[in-house]
Amino acid sequence: MRRFFLLASGSLVLAAVVACAASDEEGSLAPMNDGGASPGPGPEAPAEAGATVDDDGGVRPRSSCNDVGWCATDLPDPDLSLKDIWPFEARAFAIAESDSLGTKVLEWTESTKSWAYVDDNSQNDYGSGHYAGKIWAPSENEVYYATAPGLIYHGTRANPSSPFAWDSARLAYEGPDRGPDVDPGRAWLLRASIFASVEYAPAIGVWGTSADDVYAWYGNRIFHRESVDGGPPTWVAEHVEEDGTAPDDTFYVFGAAGSSSDEVWFAASHGRYDAAKGFVACSTMLRRTPDGYTRVMDHALTNGSCKAKPGSLGLMFEVEIPGYGKIARPWTQPGWATSVASPRPGSAVAIVDNAFFAFVDTTGVPVARGNQIVGADPPTRTSNPYFHSVWINGDHAWFSGWGLVIDGENAPDVWRQCLGLMTPDALVENGIDGGATLSISSTALNGAPLDRPLYQVRGSSNDNLWAVGPRYALHKKTP
Repeated sequence: MRRFFLLASGSLVLAAVVACAASDEEGSLAPMNDGGASPGPGPEAPAEAGATVDDDGGVRPRSSCNDVGWCATDLPDPDLSLKDIWPFEARAFAIAESDSLGTKVLEWTESTKSWAYVDDNSQNDYGSGHYAGKIWAPSENEVYYATAPGLIYHGTRANPSSPFAWDSARLAYEGPDRGPDVDPGRAWLLRASIFASVEYAPAIGVWGTSADDVYAWYGNRIFHRESVDGGPPTWVAEHVEEDGTAPDDTFYVFGAAGSSSDEVWFAASHGRYDAAKGFVACSTMLRRTPDGYTRVMDHALTNGSCKAKPGSLGLMFEVEIPGYGKIARPWTQPGWATSVASPRPGSAVAIVDNAFFAFVDTTGVPVARGNQIVGADPPTRTSNPYFHSVWINGDHAWFSGWGLVIDGENAPDVWRQCLGLMTPDALVENGIDGGATLSISSTALNGAPLDRPLYQVRGSSNDNLWAVGPRYALHKKTP
């Protein structure tokens, strides 16, 4: 079985055919001992690292729908950039950034087909709210969201007709001070290409398995909401990402997902800042179980390359180059692991470097395998990051990227073989039997492709989906 993959080294791009390594890499996956350093003072608000990729042109009428059922909903202000969304069947909560309004939280009501702000605007007090993190809600009457600098807001209400009452807490940062251009709550990287742009990834968020099992993260720390000695719930730090052998590394946690309270996955990265390039880092996948935290996949940044760390899995490929034969090798290119989902118990999928996804599996012989999405190029501006989010529900694996929503098969056994997701034509062209297919769920409106990133795709079901990004909240209620 074969497939197409791109291996980049500096300015050289080598087209190769890739399949999984024949022998699985084994590693000791014993839980780590966590350091519980005492909380320190929070950081000052960071200076902006560079311009965002948003632009003001090409905004189409908000009432438009396309042939596959995606409809652009009417937002309350034109300059909102929606970063995350948490849907229910008849409602949805979203978090947005705005140059004029700061961080805002919105609620969609299906019965009126309208958005309304539900925050109290205290998140935009002086020195706060200059970028948004993640949003999560255990019910229609309770919601959490994260915003700079290290703030977690919790809102509750009696019923959907009542206003939210909000409280907030500032998470403590535990890590070195790298200077004004390094924000513990947001990483940045210069994407130098035809259209150079600065990519940001917030390292502050919240997610849970239930109303009584809620996690938050900020910088290199993971917190759990607990009641200590019978007191009110508070955020207790239960894991710190650090490595005494790499004192110059900066650590970030970017996302969380899981299949139950007994297994939660965190996507993380660590590496070093370059003054011109930004955060050059390797990917990490953390797994929390009742036994503690384990770095299932982890790499060390050495001379610009990512190498598997002892006791953890490294991301692996086997490369078949026509005329040269097969070369078994690890994937050593730097790249962040950001959005994460769990396709089944014991495994996780994470987007790496906005270009492909890693499949990490602890069932049977543990593996970490790279997988590509083939045949789903962005409709415009292909120099920008391709993929931003993954959400898995039942038999479907949904991905969002630049102007794209992708509906793929949830196929862990295929991903163990590095066969990724492909269009039916790509499967035939690559001579693959038994691969996993994808289809593009077009977001084109009024016949024109959407020339914007879609930062998150998520639904309450596969027939009630949202995809959000700069100035757009697209809703789809058809199969």
